[in-house]
Parts: sequence; C-alpha cells; structure tokens
Amino acid sequence: GVVFLQYDENHKPEVSATPSTPSSSTSSTPLRVDVIVQPEGETFTLGADLVVLSAGIEPNVDNEALGQRLKVPLSEDGFFLEAHVKLRPLDFAADGVYLCGLAHSPHFLDETIAQAQGAAVRAVSLLARDQLDATPIVACVDPRMCTACGLCVEACPYGARVLEPGATYAEVIEVLCQGCGTCIAACPNKASQQKGFGTGQVYRMLDAMRDAW
Repeated sequence: GVVFLQYDENHKPEVSATPSTPSSSTSSTPLRVDVIVQPEGETFTLGADLVVLSAGIEPNVDNEALGQRLKVPLSEDGFFLEAHVKLRPLDFAADGVYLCGLAHSPHFLDETIAQAQGAAVRAVSLLARDQLDATPIVACVDPRMCTACGLCVEACPYGARVLEPGATYAEVIEVLCQGCGTCIAACPNKASQQKGFGTGQVYRMLDAMRDAW
C-alpha cells in the first residue's frame, strides 16, 4: 500500500486544505497534496487525512574513516557494505567484523534488534573456537627478492601486510589475508606470490595443458 512518487527538488509537493463542499461542513479528506511527478512532469493530487514528514536517515560522518581503519567497504550511500547480501548479510570480507542496524542501512527498530542478535551470535561463534584456521590460499613473500618498497602494504585492503621500520622485506599476517591477490599485482619484482598460484605452479599448469593438446 506504499506508493513512491519522485519529484524535482525545485518543485516540492504542496500541501493545502481541501475546500468544504456546500453539502457537507467538512470534506472526506481535509488535506490535499499536489506533486509534480517526475520524469513525466504531470501534476498528481493526493487526498489525505494526515501529512507526516518522515525524517531521513544519513550515514555517520565518520563511516569513511572507520571503514579505512577496519579495512571494510562502504556502499554508494555511505553505509557499511556486507560481504554478500544473501549469503553473508552480517559479515564483512574481513573476518571478525560484523554489522547491524543503522550501520548497514536505514532500519526499523525490530529489524535492528534482529540484526544485532544475529551479529552477536556470529561474534560468539568465532570467539568460542579454540583456534582459528587461516585461509589456505594466502600471500607469501620471498625475502631474497623483496626490496622493502612498501607497495604491497599500501595496496592490501585487509591490513594483512606489514613492513617494520628497518626491515629488509615485508611480512604477511596470514590470519588477516583473504588471498585477493592485490599485493601480488602491486609487487614490481614478483617477490609476492600466492600460495597455490605461484609463478612456477602456473607455468607447470600451462605446460600440462600444452602437453595434453
């Protein structure tokens, strides 16, 4: 029963009282709303008993800074973006960080409570484990080839790369690494490799395909 009408910001809807008819002291709908509907540009009139302005919900102004610190993405509207809208609605791609309520998008109170309960369960299930299994396909560094340029540290979207002051090569925090391959693409001298997809392994797979033909 909800109807959405789009209007131009320069031609906002007008609310006025409905004139009473001679046969009745009051009209059936005491108010009328005239709105120029876009993109057609036609005037649409709504009869109403009550007009209520719904306050809009905007994302927190600190979301971008927090997202960069936690290495989690934002939607185009500025709210936090889940890993998958259906399969992982409360998770981020970065393990151990969950979202709910207005951090995700505008919600009613009952929806916020349900999401908060789900996020709490997800967090408890993680904390209840005796140990965490790292993603098997993670990045690694060849210390002999690494020049400590720091490009991989800047490129990593999950904060899984570190270059300690004075260190001669970068290191990988495997529990944070998601195996996205961004650091491998950023490395100028192939010091960064991805386990299971090393340069030698790829060449051998190509050779096997060639021999199969």
